[in-house]
Amino acid sequence: MAALQERVLVLSVDRDGDLERKTRLKTPVAGRDAVMAAATSLAVADPEEADANALFAAVKEFDKLRGQEVECEVAAVSGLEESGYKADRKIRKEVEALLASGRYSGIVLISDGAEDELIIPILQNLKPIVSVRRVVVKHSRSVEENYMVLGRYLRMLVFEPRYSKWVIGIPGVILIFAGLLVLAGAAYLAGLSILLVLGAAFLIRGFDLDRFVAGMLKERTYGYIRLFTIPASILILIVGLSSGYNFVSQQAPDVIAQVRASPSLIIEQGGVLLGYYLQGSLLLLWIAGGIYLAGTLLTQIMRGSPRIYRSVTGIVVLTLLFFPMDEFSVYLVTGATTSSIALITYVLVGLAVVFGLVITLYTRVRGRAPLTTTATPGPSLEGVEASRRQDEDTDPREERQD
Repeated sequence: MAALQERVLVLSVDRDGDLERKTRLKTPVAGRDAVMAAATSLAVADPEEADANALFAAVKEFDKLRGQEVECEVAAVSGLEESGYKADRKIRKEVEALLASGRYSGIVLISDGAEDELIIPILQNLKPIVSVRRVVVKHSRSVEENYMVLGRYLRMLVFEPRYSKWVIGIPGVILIFAGLLVLAGAAYLAGLSILLVLGAAFLIRGFDLDRFVAGMLKERTYGYIRLFTIPASILILIVGLSSGYNFVSQQAPDVIAQVRASPSLIIEQGGVLLGYYLQGSLLLLWIAGGIYLAGTLLTQIMRGSPRIYRSVTGIVVLTLLFFPMDEFSVYLVTGATTSSIALITYVLVGLAVVFGLVITLYTRVRGRAPLTTTATPGPSLEGVEASRRQDEDTDPREERQD
């Protein structure tokens, strides 16, 4: 008798609205004959539609429960194509209408995939779900779930700015450049532009340069100093490297020709080529390093950083190192004894200056340490008590002043 008193609704849910869209039927559809007709119409309209199998499965489940003497009814509801808020709201209204037409104690849900089962929390607010049956057509379950996960990632790559600017923006720039260059009859430049844009994108993303620049701009005004000095030093560095190559080509064309004809001569003539290269690029390379260190020093001064001494030492070392490096390049080219003596002299003088500077700065830094690290004799007990009483007397007045 308990089984006869139970009344359940066998419900097939089509969340994406294929039933209404492909068959022109209006949901909800209730009753075995109506659901059977709807399933047949959907199967005829689209033989590959999985929702038709879910409708047939709902009819089969209805017959099975009837055979077990369970009081039940079969019905089908449909959402909308976008499968969002409006679709779920529509399904809820249709299920409420079905439940209002009969005294049901629970719902048997017939689902054809993971997407339709997203409606379960909504149905549970209306009536208990006593059973869920998923209809799987061959191996379509894993295919559909993988498709849903892939679709979510694709939407994330397309609509989230932090991903779309790299996944869509960079290819868009490449296609525009390539298309314009091809129209101009410069197919070679089109390929070159693709490589340059891709290389720039990989470089920026690989070394996190975009966040580095954004971080510098957030450091108030002194961030702009670094934003200027770093690119400027890089540009001068590139010019210096190119200038060294051009200087070698102008001053030692015969040596270059000999090395190209016999690569084994690089061991013998490599010092000469390196000397000419240093002579042509040394000044610009040192200027690039000096600009970078100067920008770092100015930033540290504005921030009040304790690393100022390190930057000052770096600038002094870079300046003193220029002279032995210049004399070293002359020695590589000429091999003169006077150049070697001058080189040793510059090295010794520079070492003495750097040593004296480091000792001076070290002593100055250590001179400040006792202010915060060295323990001082503690005050007497009377002094502590007097100080406490003074604080107690002054605190209320300070609070009233505040």
